[in-house]
Amino acid sequence: MTILRDISFLWSMFHIIAFLLLLFEARFSWSVTLAAGLVGGGTLLVINVLIMFWQGAGIIMRSAFFTCTIPTLLLFFLLSKYRDGRFFFLFCLSDTLCFWILQITNFLDRMAGDTYVVLLISRLIAFPAVEFLFWRYLRQPYLQLQRKLTKGWWLFAAIGATYYLLIMFTSVPVGKPMPDAEGLARIILVLILMPLTYLTVLRSLWRQMTEAQAQTELELVETRSRLAWENLRILQESSAALAQARHDILGNLGILQALGQRGDYKKLDEYLARLTQQTREIVPLKIANHPIVNAILSQGAGRAKEAGIRLGLHINIPDVLPFPDEDIAAFLMNLLDNALDAASLIPLEQPRWVEITMHVRGKYLFMEGLNACVSTPKPDKDSGRFLSHKGAGHGYGLKIMEGIAHRYQSELQIEAQDGVFVARTALLMPK
Repeated sequence: MTILRDISFLWSMFHIIAFLLLLFEARFSWSVTLAAGLVGGGTLLVINVLIMFWQGAGIIMRSAFFTCTIPTLLLFFLLSKYRDGRFFFLFCLSDTLCFWILQITNFLDRMAGDTYVVLLISRLIAFPAVEFLFWRYLRQPYLQLQRKLTKGWWLFAAIGATYYLLIMFTSVPVGKPMPDAEGLARIILVLILMPLTYLTVLRSLWRQMTEAQAQTELELVETRSRLAWENLRILQESSAALAQARHDILGNLGILQALGQRGDYKKLDEYLARLTQQTREIVPLKIANHPIVNAILSQGAGRAKEAGIRLGLHINIPDVLPFPDEDIAAFLMNLLDNALDAASLIPLEQPRWVEITMHVRGKYLFMEGLNACVSTPKPDKDSGRFLSHKGAGHGYGLKIMEGIAHRYQSELQIEAQDGVFVARTALLMPK
């Protein structure tokens, strides 16, 4: 009947890889990842089977850390998208869960007479059943956790590694005699505490993520509220300016007509120049079709007017963009704020100007900011980022913009020379 034991072992080895892949995010395509996983996992399987036939089945639980765990860890570490605590926690979770199932099914077989029949049947059922539960209820939430949380994983990975070693040292290999009552009690307590600990860890991570999301949503609501009030203020100012312009237009036309009839073309040109300048100072009600972009640019136009900065806007985007509003708002606000801050430092007798460009080309949203600056800024030697002139506690705008660019498979390109600063990116639009 040892053939049943050996089949159950092969089945379990296969599902150790399957558990990991259920929650795994690869840096390569899935075809490459699966091919590498099958080749690597198959090689390890052959090696462990040969060791088992050479030294007996009991050797596997004692040597698995060196013949299975370490090689698998190195293989999937190279394939993983996350090479930090997120990967190590997932690895400990999948391996510990598999060894937990192995130990439970081993005990069931012992209670049924140690014939390996229950061992095989229980493992044939248990692994697919747990994998289905993972796929149905845990996979999507866990993938969200991996993508949105970057901190706190190392502590939980250490907890997972500790439980992995604990369950390895307390396990009773197939074919070995059962421990006494005290030893059996310790094993049962470990088997009970392991899933409870992991559930607590996952619940803690989920709460951390939801609190972060709630904070982000609150900040987004506050930003939208501020932009709405700013839009209302600009609307009122623009409406008042337009009303005044309508009130004065007949008088202006009369003056222009009189100057033309008298042939005083010099004063006529001067008067037209003043009217043109006054018209340009009226902030437009609509700059872009996109409401968030329009609000940010309208606010920037008002700020540029107050600072005496010529703001050139080249905007050609649709009403709706396939990005979260908070990402577009964060990138554009920092792009515009940084440009206006730099231009405002230029002496009033010199040209102050900012140019903002946004347009869609194919699958990409192109965003660019150009501005005049007093002197060419120098990048930081360590980070490579340009330092803020405001001093400590500032200079996070470029870092935020860089993070958003990376989120959409792009890079933030920065150039600074001859008194001109340029920041641009092309964000890949989500489907």
